[in-house]
Amino acid sequence: MTDEKSKKDPKEKASSPKEPAKVKKTNTVKENKAKSDPKAGKKASPKKSALSSKEIDKLIVENADLQANTKEVQDNFLLLAAEFENYKKRINKDQQRSKELYKDSMLANLLPVIDDIDRALQHHDKDSEISEGFSMIRSKLLSYLENYKVSPFNVVGEKFDPEKHDAMLTRAVEDEKDNIILEEFEKGYMIDKKVLRHAKVIVNIIE
Repeated sequence: MTDEKSKKDPKEKASSPKEPAKVKKTNTVKENKAKSDPKAGKKASPKKSALSSKEIDKLIVENADLQANTKEVQDNFLLLAAEFENYKKRINKDQQRSKELYKDSMLANLLPVIDDIDRALQHHDKDSEISEGFSMIRSKLLSYLENYKVSPFNVVGEKFDPEKHDAMLTRAVEDEKDNIILEEFEKGYMIDKKVLRHAKVIVNIIE
């Protein structure tokens, strides 16, 4: 019996290896640090301020000056921004005005052409080919001007208005009212609601 047990025991020991012994962790690092640094573990005492009261007062004054300068810079910046915005608006307005003046000038330069056509029609028979050609050109020009809201206005029989009429001559006709336009030398034109060209007229003035 003893022999059989002794034979089995070595096999059992070989099949079941021994578990390694657990090593307890130690705080050797902390302990070594504590030993090497005697101040370790003690709470650090708060450092006293190295600035004197005079230096602190000086810093307070400098801080107040910096804040005042910052406010002044901000105010100047806002002022410049507002001035620049007004400048842009003024420039845009001037550019728009320049465009309108250029357009008015361009359209006004076409009016003498229509005047010449009207004079030519007065000296030709209405049924002639020349009159028909002039009438066609006149209609096209007036149609072009209408696209820009340019249109002629009648003045004969109306009261003289210096905003719309230029008095070239005066007459005294008893049968007509005073300050009434009797004849028209040159037709006036409106562009939208403003005068593009004043009408040249003869005004009745009764003394």
